[in-house]
Amino acid sequence: MSDICVIGGTRFFGKVLVQRLLGDGHRVTLVNRGQTPDPFGDAVRRLRADVHVPGELAAAVAGERFDAVIHQMCYTPNAAVEACEAFGERAGKIIMTSTIEVYNKDTFRWRFPAPEFSTRAREEELDPADYDFDTTLPWYADGYLDAHYGEGKRQAEAALTRCAKVPVLLARVAHVLAAQGDFTGRLQFHLDRVTAGQPVVAHAAPGRTSLVQAEEAAGFLAWAAQSDATGAVNVASPDTADVYDVCAAVESATGFTADVIEKEDPAGDPGLSPFSCPADFGMANDRAAALGYRFTPIAQWLPAVARAAAAGPTDTPHPKEQ
Repeated sequence: MSDICVIGGTRFFGKVLVQRLLGDGHRVTLVNRGQTPDPFGDAVRRLRADVHVPGELAAAVAGERFDAVIHQMCYTPNAAVEACEAFGERAGKIIMTSTIEVYNKDTFRWRFPAPEFSTRAREEELDPADYDFDTTLPWYADGYLDAHYGEGKRQAEAALTRCAKVPVLLARVAHVLAAQGDFTGRLQFHLDRVTAGQPVVAHAAPGRTSLVQAEEAAGFLAWAAQSDATGAVNVASPDTADVYDVCAAVESATGFTADVIEKEDPAGDPGLSPFSCPADFGMANDRAAALGYRFTPIAQWLPAVARAAAAGPTDTPHPKEQ
């Protein structure tokens, strides 16, 4: 049994993570703003802090010690530095939930040119120890963070890597799909379009991308809290998918036929699939497998997730509280 702190943990796969940790017998402390109800009752401890407000995290965890900290709310270098200062050496390990978007060449605004990434990016192709970060940028100004999501995550990785006094693992999570509680609405978009008889728009010859189901993303984070693994790890199924694969799963789940229309320049089209990429944009997951964690191929879980999503409504949690 370990003492594990989860920053966030009340929405989407963060909630699945907490359920998994409790099921494994760990003592869990949640740190968040306390604005979102959760189903955990007395099974968890709760500390209140807005991690985007300087000093609140440090005040909340003063004197606390944890075997691992899983940071679901680390979107900026500021949040990373705050976490390093708040926990110091009083955590066995810090795990940051990062994203596939750190590999998105279109989001590099801090350093040009962007690194050369493989079609399925590998962890070593983006070394956070070599990346710059700037806590003076207006990260929390209206709209700034949303417009610089990938850059914020890259700089958060860099800050955490350099400033932490304990081991760090960066979980670069692929596009997460779940039947319920998916605030992104990506799968629901396809269900709605297909069942309404509306076309799903795609790029011409759309590329393939990496996906992971929520249960396995959460499972990896829970596993990482108990492992000796450090550094960046891609969290993704071993295969990739494109808009046609997603629509095929929706067709199977609903009995409706998807009408996919390819366009040379679909930018701004309201029917554009959030899974349509102008070129292949994925992640290799060899490192996770080498470390001992294996993910299920997309073809083995996507149809079931689509069926479950088609069978019931999803909630729409706050996008910044995973």
